[in-house]
Amino acid sequence: MKGGRPASVRGLRDQPFALSGFGGALTAGSATVREFDRDERWRRALTALGKWWGAAVLCVFIPVAHLILVPGFLIYGAWESWARVQTAELVMDARGQCPDCGEVQQLELAPRWQAPQAVTCPACHRGLTLTLPPGAAS
Repeated sequence: MKGGRPASVRGLRDQPFALSGFGGALTAGSATVREFDRDERWRRALTALGKWWGAAVLCVFIPVAHLILVPGFLIYGAWESWARVQTAELVMDARGQCPDCGEVQQLELAPRWQAPQAVTCPACHRGLTLTLPPGAAS
């Protein structure tokens, strides 16, 4: 597995990160990142495609609304499928301490794992920057 400490479940890893805020001080945090191999990404993509295209087929029988719903579900299914093929790592959970207010809390990160990224503290609503600590690989 790349970077971080390997977790006990296959495909999961614990990724440490650093949070910086307005004052410039760094605090630590950790995210659980799910890694998908090529086969898993394609399986997820085909599942999404089948789900949305199945909804499109069912909407054919709804008068008038099918004019919007069917093309919408077909396009969204293709888009969602493409997004899932492209997603190699997905953030499942992230916790960290805000460097400005000191609260340890659940953080909402972008679904695709990336560093650096902007994060908002749920407690004080200040903007934070998530980065990898020195020496850590993503």
